[in-house]
Amino acid sequence: MVTGMIAQIYTVWFIVLAVATVVVLLAATLLLVILSVARSILRHGTQALVAAEAIAADTKVIWALADTNRVAGDILDTAGRIEGNGGRIAALLHDTPAGLGGVRA
Repeated sequence: MVTGMIAQIYTVWFIVLAVATVVVLLAATLLLVILSVARSILRHGTQALVAAEAIAADTKVIWALADTNRVAGDILDTAGRIEGNGGRIAALLHDTPAGLGGVRA
């Protein structure tokens, strides 16, 4: 009877040991898979960051277009004033009898 009881204890002990071993192996496998996925995420995140930095560098020119448009507007305004002044000068020269040499008083 005592030997039968000891045999049952050993049987239960080995079953618990087997189940614990399977659980530990499963946990270790899951941790390795998680580690692999985390490394993959890190690698892809690094690639995405490099790509984003390259995109930011390549699109800086687009943001400079606002400055370009402002300067172009200023140039257009100045050209309009030059054209207006030039037209007035041409009209005055045309109206002057002696051309450039004649100055009205």
